[in-house]
Amino acid sequence: MAEGGLISTIDEFETEYRKTIGQTLAQRPTRQANLDNIRRFGDGVGDYNPLWRDETHASASRFGMVTAPPTFLYGVSLGVVAGETGNIDRARVSTQFLPVNYAGVQIDFLRPIWRDDWITCTERVGETVRKQSGRIGAINLNTGLVTYTNQRQEVVADVRTTMARFQNTGGSLDYERGAKEGASRPEPADPLVWERQRRGAETRYWEDVAVGDVLPELPKGTYSVSELFLFTYGVLGTYRTTRAALEASGSAEQGGGGRFDADHAKDRRNMPGQFDYGPQRVCWLAQIVTDWMGDDGTLKRLTASIRHPNIVGDTNTVHGEVTGKSVADGEHLVEVRMQNVNQSGLATAFGTAVVALPSRGA
Repeated sequence: MAEGGLISTIDEFETEYRKTIGQTLAQRPTRQANLDNIRRFGDGVGDYNPLWRDETHASASRFGMVTAPPTFLYGVSLGVVAGETGNIDRARVSTQFLPVNYAGVQIDFLRPIWRDDWITCTERVGETVRKQSGRIGAINLNTGLVTYTNQRQEVVADVRTTMARFQNTGGSLDYERGAKEGASRPEPADPLVWERQRRGAETRYWEDVAVGDVLPELPKGTYSVSELFLFTYGVLGTYRTTRAALEASGSAEQGGGGRFDADHAKDRRNMPGQFDYGPQRVCWLAQIVTDWMGDDGTLKRLTASIRHPNIVGDTNTVHGEVTGKSVADGEHLVEVRMQNVNQSGLATAFGTAVVALPSRGA
């Protein structure tokens, strides 16, 4: 497309985006939650919970079969297009002028994703809010209103995705990445997947939970290109990039949306190096909760805020704490606060979750 057709300023972007608020995007990605895709998703996010990959274990659960993890939604679609560009022609919005980052999400999980369900993603353009950052200047926080439905036309989840669009600063920004005193050495992620302990089939009852309880930490190890690759291709799927797309992106390697190309990450995304997908850490925040709640718990709501990037070479640990208990509409609920912390002690992502647990009195 001609250079003059590109939107080059954040003000022009906001004007064009606002014209599309309320519109529903034409594209509707669909994926089947078959056993291969569910297991591949678990490979991509490093979650080997047997409830969604071991047929023997799952058949003895209340579900009676393998189900998909709640965040399998991201394996259908990240649900970011409406928040990235609204319903603007995407060829007109380039990271050459306007990088975009995943800023956060709120997910209401309404029903399980059963094995072999077909899940479809529909996106509608939500509002945009202008903020000012001392580091990068004007930011537009754009909302995508995303609905995931199954083949029975039942809504599986309602999602509000927030994407941050800003003016290209011309290079990478500095982030706190040095190791704090006493920090452990880099830890490979693969063994951690196999060594992970979970609540599993042992029921966690609402009465046995207290405010202030600390969840078992979830070490994710040192983020590597392999972890980036596994998420890209395990969750999002494989594809080949056209020469025109590579030229438009200014990258010789467009895998992972340019995340594998360190120069592209610096020049087009203002990152200090190869970096992760925000939804990858959302999946981590969900995992610490689902591991803790066990097979009989139900994740009802998850909110997440992605504050800083996760760069290849960073070492991450997810922490969680019970912050509240309540009973509403006959459900026994627990509120949990989570955060992902890197080797410098910097919390790069925050989250809250609402979980329904069985009650001895029910």
